[in-house]
Amino acid sequence: MKSTLKIVLFLLRMCGVFYAETDEVKSVSVMEGDSVTLNPDLTQIQGIVLLLWRFGDKGSTIAQIDGNEISYEDDEILRGRLQLDQTGSLTIKNTRTNHSGLYKAEISHNIATSYIKFRVTVYESLSVIDAGEAEMKLMSVTEGDPVALHVPQLYGDELIVWRFGEEGKLIAKHDIEAKSSPLYDETDERFRDRFKLNHQTGSLIITNTRTTDSGLYTVKISSNKQTLYKRFTVTVSVPGLSPAAVAGIVVVLLLIATAAAAAGVLFYWCRTSELKNQKSKYYR
Repeated sequence: MKSTLKIVLFLLRMCGVFYAETDEVKSVSVMEGDSVTLNPDLTQIQGIVLLLWRFGDKGSTIAQIDGNEISYEDDEILRGRLQLDQTGSLTIKNTRTNHSGLYKAEISHNIATSYIKFRVTVYESLSVIDAGEAEMKLMSVTEGDPVALHVPQLYGDELIVWRFGEEGKLIAKHDIEAKSSPLYDETDERFRDRFKLNHQTGSLIITNTRTTDSGLYTVKISSNKQTLYKRFTVTVSVPGLSPAAVAGIVVVLLLIATAAAAAGVLFYWCRTSELKNQKSKYYR
């Protein structure tokens, strides 16, 4: 019976009847590396037999619900990123800019077929990331030496975004899954040619450090499984004495200055007393 109904629906669609599609397209935007859920809201549709999710101008099928069975097509662009539930909602995890495009839910129900469309735009990660209560690690290095900022173990599908400063300036990005070369900000003279992002580990190495490199570094690691954040506070000090040694010298100098001032006061008091005694003897 179920197979017969599918055949009938297919023939009806081929004949151009029982077809319901509107021009309405819901716009959805998401930041690169984040997840997005497309909810077709099927509560008003009764007797759903088959739901197909399609992607792109060609309308290639990427996922479907056939009765109670959920399955996915082996789509090269979206492989391993899709999660479809029985409500018909489709979640795309760990998004990239090439996941932008038209997504269409094709719902076959009783004697009709309906279509619900979404236009998804994935923006390149440009805004300040929300690291929240991410782990903070303190790093210190002498000016001129390198410093390495390490991230947790990677599995091969991560998007890594490094930022600097309270304003969250984008300084480096690496899409490991795409097997592309890391991208660096070449517009900031402070860091030009001094960043190196490890292809395998995602760690950021700053070479030939300068005092202007001191500050907050934040990394966002997006994968198909989860999104992680880490923060590093880097302090680059000038070569020579350590801050503790400098502080000790300052204290010693203050003590010497205090002792000298006290000696001066004592000398002045003694000298004054001696003059008074001499005057007293002179007038007798």
